[in-house]
Amino acid sequence: MNKLITISTEYLRPSRTIEIINLVRYEESRLVYVYNYEGTHYRVFFDLKSLIQFFESAAESKISFDSEEDLDGFLEAFPIHYSGTVFNLKLNYRYRDGANYKQFGSVIFKNEALITPQKASRLIKEKLISTEFFVPQDWNLPRLQKYPYEPEIDHEWHEFESFEWTDEDVTDNRDILSFLNEIQKGYEL
Repeated sequence: MNKLITISTEYLRPSRTIEIINLVRYEESRLVYVYNYEGTHYRVFFDLKSLIQFFESAAESKISFDSEEDLDGFLEAFPIHYSGTVFNLKLNYRYRDGANYKQFGSVIFKNEALITPQKASRLIKEKLISTEFFVPQDWNLPRLQKYPYEPEIDHEWHEFESFEWTDEDVTDNRDILSFLNEIQKGYEL
C-alpha cells in the first residue's frame, strides 16, 4: 500500500485546488497531481504536462473520481512503477479439492470505470458463498479443475483470492463493473 504525502496544495479558488502528492512505497516514489473540483470531482494527472494541457486545451484526464474515498483507494493501491495507460483488473482465484491439491487461475477484465482492486474486492465479497467461495460456471468463468472428476474429493466451489491492477490483455470481454453487477450470490449450505 502506498503512503500518500501531500507536497503542496494550491488554491485556484476556495473550492478548487491542485494537490501535488508523492506516492511512496518502500524505496520507490512517484508524484501525481490531483485537481479537486469543489470536493465532488477529482481528476488525476501523472505529469505536469497533462495537467497544463487540461487547463489550456480541456484535454481531459483519463482518471477521475466522484468521491475522495475512491480517489484515496486508487492512489493507495496504484503500482508506482506502472507506466501504461491501461488499468485492467485481474481476478485471481483457485480450486482446492478435498485432498488439498490446489490449482490457480485468473481472469482479466476491462476496467473502464477505474475501480480499485479494494473496491472490486468489497463488491465481489457480497456475492461470495461464506465470503470466499463461488461456482465459476454460475458466473461464466473457467473452472480450474484440470483432472477428471473424482466424487470422493472433488466439488464445484472455487475460492476468491484477490483483484490486482494489470496492463495485461483482457481475457474476458466484460467490464469489471458489468461483471460485478450481473453475478449472483451462490447457494449456501
